[in-house]
Amino acid sequence: MERMSADDARHAYGDNMGWRLKGYAKRHSGPPVSVRDISRAQFLQIRPLFDAEDNPWLVDMHEVSPEIRQHVEQVLGPLDPAQDYYVTGHPLDWDKDPVQVARDLIDERYPLATAAFLGGSVAAGNYTANSDLDIIVIVDDLACAFRETLEHRGWPVELFCHTIESFQDFVARDIQDRRPPLLHMCAEGFLMLDANGTGQRMRAEARALLDIGPPHPTATELEDRRYGTTDLLEDLIGARDEDERLFVAARLLTCAGELALVVQNRWLGHGKWLLRRLREAKADELVDAYRALVRGEGAEWFIEVVEHVLTSAGGRLEAGYRREALPR
Repeated sequence: MERMSADDARHAYGDNMGWRLKGYAKRHSGPPVSVRDISRAQFLQIRPLFDAEDNPWLVDMHEVSPEIRQHVEQVLGPLDPAQDYYVTGHPLDWDKDPVQVARDLIDERYPLATAAFLGGSVAAGNYTANSDLDIIVIVDDLACAFRETLEHRGWPVELFCHTIESFQDFVARDIQDRRPPLLHMCAEGFLMLDANGTGQRMRAEARALLDIGPPHPTATELEDRRYGTTDLLEDLIGARDEDERLFVAARLLTCAGELALVVQNRWLGHGKWLLRRLREAKADELVDAYRALVRGEGAEWFIEVVEHVLTSAGGRLEAGYRREALPR
């Protein structure tokens, strides 16, 4: 069996990593009932026995085969059959490793979670001092899905807790809205925990759904978006107050940007994610023209680009637009 070299271990786990063997009572939620440190050498001996590519610091010994368990016990000593065991890594300096902070949060609050993903800028590797940890946790016996903002070891955290069923319900609604942040977190984020294969299945399904793309826009949706963009464009053209022009242009940037993405049948996003979606679609000239307007270089370029977006969607829409009020 191929073993990890010291250089491989240093690259994958860092020089500041320690290891703990944690045992949890089978079929019962709660904190670990046993915890002990193990050496790096012991970890490197058992790590190749497990398929944990997406979780390089985690070894899940839940329901392992007797043959693998025998090899593990030869290295770590006897294991209690009444416990499910995990080996987790822990850096000495938590503040410098947001991934480990996220893993510690899951380990501490949801030790029996079946899957957990870390998304956002931290997973992408472009986080800043103001970034938070966006975490999805799947827990089988969760009373209800919830979102919570909290702080853990000095890091702000956005926690999305779901069962598989509630996750799928939220994803279905997000897909209809063309903004599926949970799918992106699963498909593009870091799979921190996969206790029973749930995480790998979720990741594969998320990637497949993102590849399929959003639902094709209906004629009604396109008309609504064309009308809203046309109305704001007219406000911009007619604006005489510089401050009004800035406010109208900001709103028009979002409406025209979303229309450009809908025409291409691409996913949408809020805030910075709208910008990233436009860049992915090679439709960021709208942003360049808006930037010129904000710098005081005139609105002509921005107006021209918005007109082009409207043309791609069927043109301006004003007279003849009608929507009946829903019955109360």
